[in-house]
Amino acid sequence: MKKFLLLLLTVGVLQGCTGGTQSSVEPQTPPATTQPETPSTQPETPAPSQPQTPAEKPPAAEQPESSEGVYANDIFRKVTVKKTGDDTFEVKGQAQVFEGTVSYVVEDGHNELTTGSIQTSAGAPEWGDFTHTVKVKKADPNTTLMLILFETSMKDGSRRMELIIPLPEK
Repeated sequence: MKKFLLLLLTVGVLQGCTGGTQSSVEPQTPPATTQPETPSTQPETPAPSQPQTPAEKPPAAEQPESSEGVYANDIFRKVTVKKTGDDTFEVKGQAQVFEGTVSYVVEDGHNELTTGSIQTSAGAPEWGDFTHTVKVKKADPNTTLMLILFETSMKDGSRRMELIIPLPEK
C-alpha cells in the first residue's frame, strides 16, 4: 500500500511539473540583442526634437483640405461656400452619403434658421457632386452664420459626420 501511495504521489508531482501539457521540452535561449542593420550608404536621420501630438492638429471637420475656404471630412470633400447675394450662398462639393442625400442646417449659434437636404449625383460608396443655393437671413446682425452639412443616420435619425462651415460675411 505504501508503494502504491508513493507511486501516485510521484505521478502527481511529475504531472504538476510539466503543467499538464504534452509538449516537447525545448531549451530556452535568451534572444540575441542585435540592432537591425542599416545600409551604410544612407546616413541616419535624427529623430524630430518635438513630436507632433494629435492635440496640436485641428479637427478634420474644421481643417481645410488644400486651401482656405475648402472644407472636408470623411464623407465630404472639396466643399466650398460662396456668397452670391445679400442673403444667398452657393454650396458646392462632393459627398459619399447613403442614397446621395446630404442634410444641412444653418444656425446662428442659438437658433436653427433654415434646414433642408441636397441630392448628390451618386450615392455611397461613390462620391457624388452637389451644388445648392441656400437662402438665409440673419436674425441678429451680430451673429455668425454656420452651415452644418451632415448625413442623417437611417438607424436613429441622428446627425452623422457633421461638417461645420462658417458662412462668409462678404
